[in-house]
Amino acid sequence: MTKPPSPSEKLTAAELRAAFESLNERLDLLEADIAALREGLASAASQPADKPSGETITFEASNFLLSYDDNGRPVYKVKGGQYQKFGVRVWPEVLPLLNVDPALLKPGPNPVKLRVVALMGEHGPRKVIGLSQ
Repeated sequence: MTKPPSPSEKLTAAELRAAFESLNERLDLLEADIAALREGLASAASQPADKPSGETITFEASNFLLSYDDNGRPVYKVKGGQYQKFGVRVWPEVLPLLNVDPALLKPGPNPVKLRVVALMGEHGPRKVIGLSQ
């Protein structure tokens, strides 16, 4: 990259044209890179997410809980089977996979009969990831 001329130096028309051509080539390369990134993102977004890696468990959920965190955002959990006491977290993006409409839930326990799959963590189930097949 060339350094810009000082105010006392004047560029010739040919130098100015060459500088613009160089900038135009760099812009073309950037546009091509951006187009390739967009295509890759669109392709990745159109493919279904792979199953999360790690151990999973399946259990019968008998209650779907709706509560709110300190910021007023909804928090979802399912309780059932060996997880009746504390429940297992359900993130909002998983609700459609469970065929649950959050608008129909009332705060507190909502009776359900679902067989769910949860991803296990180091100290127990981390989160529900879908319905059991």
